[in-house]
Amino acid sequence: MMHKPCLVLLTLCCGPFFFAHADSGDSSVPFPEGYRKWAFLHATVFGPKNGLFNKRPCEKPCTGGIMYFYANEKAMEGLRTGTFADGAIIADEFLETYGSEDGNTAAEGPRRGVGVMVKDRKRYATTGGWGFASYNGDSKVDALNAEAKNACFQCHVPKKDRDYVFTVYKER
Repeated sequence: MMHKPCLVLLTLCCGPFFFAHADSGDSSVPFPEGYRKWAFLHATVFGPKNGLFNKRPCEKPCTGGIMYFYANEKAMEGLRTGTFADGAIIADEFLETYGSEDGNTAAEGPRRGVGVMVKDRKRYATTGGWGFASYNGDSKVDALNAEAKNACFQCHVPKKDRDYVFTVYKER
């Protein structure tokens, strides 16, 4: 998926969590502890043939996937104003879904991974001020190398006018 066109957000750009190996250096992005307590932005549902399943197919009982998107307070302010302060973090969590044969019910399955983008203009100056990371399953070890982090950024370049962020906040 890293080499396919960017579809929606961070994970789809860096996607799936399992394509690259960790890389040491000062571009590391820490795991976003407590992200499920942040503001919930939206969810995106995927079928079992989605590119996010390229590395490891969705096999029964998996019937597809769901991605939840979260933002910390600084990211929420950035989504409201269009300007993201250092310390803004957007995280997405990709889970398998398990559904009934008739398609009427679905439940969350195991976590496939967590994607993160962190704003720090100085530390991530070469990638528009954003650091990117991806964590496989329940791991807290970043799976992206420098090349993959740059691929994430390249996908976000078309959104430069929105500080490289795809998500648009909608008050509900």
